Amino acid sequence: MKLLSGKQNRLKARKSAAPKDPRVQREWGRILNRLLLVAAVIGFVYGVEQLGRQLDAIPVDRVVFAGDLRHVSRDVLVERVTGHLAVGYVGLDLEAIQGELEQEPWVYRAIVERVWPRELKITIVEEAPIAMWGNGGLLNHRGKIFLPAKGMAEDAGLPLLSGPDGSAIEIMRQYRLMSQLLGDEDLILQRLEMNDRGAWTATLNGGAVLVLGRQEPLEKLRRFMWVYRHQLAGDFDRVKRVDTRYINGLAVAWDETKGAKGNG
Repeated sequence: MKLLSGKQNRLKARKSAAPKDPRVQREWGRILNRLLLVAAVIGFVYGVEQLGRQLDAIPVDRVVFAGDLRHVSRDVLVERVTGHLAVGYVGLDLEAIQGELEQEPWVYRAIVERVWPRELKITIVEEAPIAMWGNGGLLNHRGKIFLPAKGMAEDAGLPLLSGPDGSAIEIMRQYRLMSQLLGDEDLILQRLEMNDRGAWTATLNGGAVLVLGRQEPLEKLRRFMWVYRHQLAGDFDRVKRVDTRYINGLAVAWDETKGAKGNG
């Protein structure tokens, strides 16, 4: 039997305790790291979900409306918003609330904001009509027609515009140009209409009707203005109708119930 010294026994013990293959140790290390990473991700996702549940549970304590509400009912606005509040403060769909509010005829724009911690602020910009349109409608500054509740379109001082579908912007443009031209003589354009054939008719303050036809209505209005300055201004309250469709002149129809000035 061969005897080993103490030094040789300690060396042999260290060799037997060492890993037989360092690649195995590295592989186990990688597996452990992956397991730790998966556990961390699961813990993070769980934490986010728990936080999300807590945030979703935060209710909306206040809904504040801002803006000059002259035509829009606050109660109607509250009714439209209420159905969107059940999801809680964080879950609010601001775009959906905006779209809901802008369905109201008199709401031109709704600006919806969260105000921390639990407030919803809604700023309402009402429509600013520039004219009545057709039968009961109103026209805003962008040429959009909106239909308020029955009777609400009777706004004193607004002109009346009308025309075929899709003509609102063109009629609004012509109205502005004609109003500027008439304003030089303190005449007011109270009504402007384009019929289905494209023919224009204008009604001035006092009730005089201008027949402008289909072609170049603005040029015909300029011709009328020249005749008005030189021949009609002094007795214009007796004018009932002016037909501008003639090439070289105008045809004037007089209101026979009104006597000429100076005739008693």
